[in-house]
Amino acid sequence: MITLRKTGSFFVGGRRVSVAGQTPYQVTLSSTETREYDPNGTYWIEAAYVQYFLQAAPRYEVPLVLMHGGGLTGAMWEDTPDGRPGWLQLLLEAGVSVYVVDNIERGRAGFCALDGVWPDRPLSRSDEEAAQIYRFDYAGHRFPSEAMPGLSAQTVPRWPSTRGLQQQALIEVVKRIGPCALLGFSQGGGLVCGAAGIASEARDLVRACVALEPHGVPASFEGDLAGKPALMVFGDFIEQSAHWRALADHADASIAAWNAAGGQAERLDLPALGIRGNTHMMMMDTNSEQVFKVVLDWLGPRIASAG
Repeated sequence: MITLRKTGSFFVGGRRVSVAGQTPYQVTLSSTETREYDPNGTYWIEAAYVQYFLQAAPRYEVPLVLMHGGGLTGAMWEDTPDGRPGWLQLLLEAGVSVYVVDNIERGRAGFCALDGVWPDRPLSRSDEEAAQIYRFDYAGHRFPSEAMPGLSAQTVPRWPSTRGLQQQALIEVVKRIGPCALLGFSQGGGLVCGAAGIASEARDLVRACVALEPHGVPASFEGDLAGKPALMVFGDFIEQSAHWRALADHADASIAAWNAAGGQAERLDLPALGIRGNTHMMMMDTNSEQVFKVVLDWLGPRIASAG
């Protein structure tokens, strides 16, 4: 049974911009309304959206913040594309208080549709690109291929130029929440490592950091990480892919840098535990609950029990 004391959401970060000198034009908003739209004015952009689920009797002293991957939103932690419970549900059943982030230009967060404010065009991920990057093209993979439309439906555009904004937004999220643990996936894995290991205003608030097959991980850490635990998790078929071998090498270098700064980071390869077939989307694979248990078993002892 899940017993929550509070659920809700908030926006954090962002900035105000003003538009002037643009020509108004006619727009049709519905079958009964056509009007002149004036793009000039003041707007608030680049805020992150955070939804929270706070336990009545939390299992751990600090909550867990979930950070999605590139081209995805916080929805990736909810039900799997084939309808099984996602990691959000499993965390709540385990008594963990959870914050789920939709970072800048994703999901319910603030993005910018104003011409000339962001310098580049948005990118969308095709099913073909997803199958290659997510390692769905290897025999024995555990992603439920029949549910690919469900994954494709939750894929959203991304702007390459916003990574720095997203890093700062996550730092602002941590500052708003206070002491917490971070769990990030893919691009989000790089962001949580950056927030926990580099940003001085967030470093002391982050009790532990988990990155699932991250990219964009920092190559060095200047501050004192003072025993701070971190885990980087990789699935199967890494050695068969030059792309993934390179990302794993970057992760190894980041782990070494984390430890050189006084932290306690390690890499966990699921096949080394006898868990085979996991793709990049390990939280959606058919054995997602098994992978979840591995991650929670590592994380639990490192965030003190509230009891």
